[in-house]
This record gives sequence, structure tokens and C-alpha cells, in this order.
Amino acid sequence: MEKITAKKIIPGEIRKIAVINLGGIGDLLLSTPALRALRNAYPDGRIILLVSLGAFEFAKGLTCIDSIFVLRFSVSPVAVIANIKTLLALRKEKLDLAVNMRTLVSQMSAFKMRLLLGIIGPKIKAGRDTQGRGWFFDVRISEEDIGETYEMDYDIETVEALGARVTDKTPDFKVREEDSKEVKFLLDSSGVSADNIIVGIHPGGKPSHRWPAANFIETMKRIADKRKCAFVITGEKGDALALQGLMCGSDIKVIDLTGKLNIRQLGALIGMCGVYISGDTGPMHIAAALKTPQVAIFGPGYLSRFNPRHINEKAVTLYEKQACAPCNKTDCRFMKCLKGVLPERVAQAALGLLKPAETHERAP
Repeated sequence: MEKITAKKIIPGEIRKIAVINLGGIGDLLLSTPALRALRNAYPDGRIILLVSLGAFEFAKGLTCIDSIFVLRFSVSPVAVIANIKTLLALRKEKLDLAVNMRTLVSQMSAFKMRLLLGIIGPKIKAGRDTQGRGWFFDVRISEEDIGETYEMDYDIETVEALGARVTDKTPDFKVREEDSKEVKFLLDSSGVSADNIIVGIHPGGKPSHRWPAANFIETMKRIADKRKCAFVITGEKGDALALQGLMCGSDIKVIDLTGKLNIRQLGALIGMCGVYISGDTGPMHIAAALKTPQVAIFGPGYLSRFNPRHINEKAVTLYEKQACAPCNKTDCRFMKCLKGVLPERVAQAALGLLKPAETHERAP
């Protein structure tokens, strides 16, 4: 990655920094090594984080930042007014530096970022120069649309261009004891005993990243035929409805915890799983950060950039390359990439990752 610096960074003059990360939970999680390094490089500076509403809950647990602002992705009058207030509040901070930690996926994306930075008015602007779209950054790191570099490393390269030094690439996700206790209580209440093998199933994510519900059911049946286990469904409220409709008459033990866990409790649950099965979504990155055995099903996403195997040797990534992938579609009529990953492959991978039943233990 090439670095271009149009303005010299003088550490003693950088006192207020805004970090802009408007991606999801996984994107922010992968940014945490860079955020820690930025804090270490500017220990007396004030670091402000601007995030999407969906990442706000996770952002609240980060100790390397001083305050959080939220931007809403909505054109409703309430959201527009809230966003204007947020940007004007950031402008009043009189920022010395603003750092964008996301890809500029299109010319429109670049236009919006340039407009945002114009409103908040930092003295120095830094970020990724995706295919030349980030020409307006004073400090910019070159990036291709389809890059082979791990997503975390783009952020690391960016902060290192600002004088920070990254010595620890461990993502920041701590599982608290109180969250583990709450999850254990929910599992106990659902009839999951301490000696049960827990298989986590996350069927959610944006529509184009969702493996068909029937495939999840077939995978669960194949695993249940070989191992006695409890399947725990995670995600937003309603994500399990399609699965439940296909499980009528099945004797598979399934616990639906969709909509019942906050982000830290979700992490506690993932840490208890013998294996966690998901698509390319935020919880996939949490499982990778916690080193949980996992099967990640990739479709239209950017495999090299987001492959959990970069940080989790217990991850198995399944992917069927298609001519139309990767892409940035939110919806897809065909979904050839995801449908090419068959349930028998997922079940085989999951069974291969499961520990022998007699050695499996749930976290206290």
C-alpha cells in the first residue's frame, strides 16, 4: 500500500481526533488494534469516534476512545435533524485530525465523505484512497476496490501514517463475567445442560449474505445425526422464523435466542460454542476474535479482506467462486455464490471442528 502525505503530521499539534468508522460491528471490531495504537501515539489527545447506530452498542465498550457520536442511515426527518446536530457538534470540537477507516466504495460514497469532512472541518484529513476516490485526503493510503489485504491492515497502515505504531493486532472484544453468567442462566432455563455441546447458528446478516434457511436446517440435521448437541440460534429478533417453519416435526434440540442478547452477551455465548456457523457478518468476526471454532460461509463478500482465518486458525471458510462475485449488492435474485456452498460441506466442516463430547466444557 502506498502512502501519500500532503500535510505534515506534528504530534504535539494534534489534540482532538475524530475517527470515522461508519461500517458494522465487524468493521469496527477489526479497527480496534488501530484505535489502540492511535491512543498510544496521542495519549493526551481527545479521541472521538463517529459510528453507525448499529455499531454504537459495541463502541460503548471500547476504552481507547473518549466519546462517541452516532450517524443514522435514514432520510426520516428525525434522523436528518439528529445527523445535522451531530455534525455541527463535531464542528464545534475544532478538530485537528479526522481519520476515515472505511472503504470509499463508489464516487457517491466519496462525495458523502468529502461533504461530511467539509462540515466538521478538521485541519487534517486522513483515510483510504480507494481507486483514487480519496484524493481529498491530506494523508491517504492507496486501496483497490477488490483488495487482497486483510481489512484490519488497511486501518493499521492508515494510523501508522499518522505516527502510531501497532505492536498488538489482537481485536478488542472482552467477555465479562456478568455476561457469561446471564447467558448460562438463559441456557439453563432452556434445558441446555453443562455437558451439552453447543452449536451456534447465525442465519442473519444483510440479505445478499444470507445462506438459505433450508441449508441451515439440513446442516443441523446432519450434525445431529452424528453428535448429540444443542443448537442455539442467534441474531436479531425474527431471524429464526424461517428456520422454525422448516423444523416442524423435527426432534432437533433448538434454542432461539434471537433478539435476546446484547452484543457482549452474544460474545459470551459464542465463546461457549463448540462450533459457530454463520455467514459473512459481524458475529463471524466476533467468533474469530474469540478464537471459537467456526464455519464461515462466504458468498458475495470480499474473501481476502474479511476471511476470519487471518486471526483464527480454528476457522473453516467455505466459498464457491462465481464470475459475478465479489459484489456490493444488498439483495440478489440468484445468489449462486451462496447456493454453491452445500449443507454437507458445512456439516462436515463443523463436525471436524467439534471436540470429543467428553472433553467439552461450558465456561463458568
